[in-house]
Amino acid sequence: MLTRRALTLSGLAGGLLAAGCSGPPTAAAGDVVAAGQPAALLIWAVARNRLAGWPRKPDMAALAALPGLAAALPELGALASGGRPATPEAIAALKPRLVIDYGDADPEHQGLATRMKARLGVDWRLIDGSLPRMPEAFHEAGQLLDSRSRGEELADAAADILERWRRAPAGRTFYYARGADGLETGFRGALATEVLEGARWTNVAEGSRDIGRVTREQVAAWDPEVIVTLSPEFAAAAADDPVWRNRRNGARRTLLLLPTTPFGWIDRPPSVNRLLGCAWLANPEHGWMELTVLSRRLYGMAPAEIPRPRWIR
Repeated sequence: MLTRRALTLSGLAGGLLAAGCSGPPTAAAGDVVAAGQPAALLIWAVARNRLAGWPRKPDMAALAALPGLAAALPELGALASGGRPATPEAIAALKPRLVIDYGDADPEHQGLATRMKARLGVDWRLIDGSLPRMPEAFHEAGQLLDSRSRGEELADAAADILERWRRAPAGRTFYYARGADGLETGFRGALATEVLEGARWTNVAEGSRDIGRVTREQVAAWDPEVIVTLSPEFAAAAADDPVWRNRRNGARRTLLLLPTTPFGWIDRPPSVNRLLGCAWLANPEHGWMELTVLSRRLYGMAPAEIPRPRWIR
């Protein structure tokens, strides 16, 4: 089964998205194109001056939590999944020095990367986006972006956080409710749920791969202890909904609303922003100063007050 990202790249490589943009996007100062939003956040963290533009421009709330350069960068469209699709021809017209993709690095995606490199005529680097390999991703990005010291600094910070994250107390069974209706989820093993699964929370969603739609009846049958979401709209709607809140044993199911500004702590996108979720799980009661420092390292600035996860019991 092709993942959503693979399907997008495959379509681009085959020329199926030729009408995705009406013309070349506005040129920018940066010379490195991010294939998708995960790669954009990796480049932003390591060498933001090299980023040519956003595959999908962050919303106003996110831009308010980022340095001014973020708002100045154009939206280029995405060569991988997530956002308005860009045509390879439009990206090639920018004459970038490099395209970086950050995500699944299995043979299927490596083959797609090879075909995209040949079509664009630009060096295309696929960096493994799995969470345990984030230190290596920072290291590789630092070398590619001529920012080795910055890459090493972030790699060391990630390695320390991930080591403590792996030792976090085992969590509960969970269902990850994506979107306003909560019926899109990351199935067990997806990048979208790595933060929780790696901390020994058990993902109840089985039967598929990557991201997909499910029914309320399926969620009820899986009977998770916790519903995890990044959507305040969904959390508000589900708070008093017996289908979402009532468990088979009569207990009341807990909702966990995680922060999303400027980007999600476990997903949205599945990139280096997930390190904040790992840091929180490693020290959920007393890690707020670390989260402030980490936000500054990843994004260039930190909010006056770090948003906190909200348990709805």
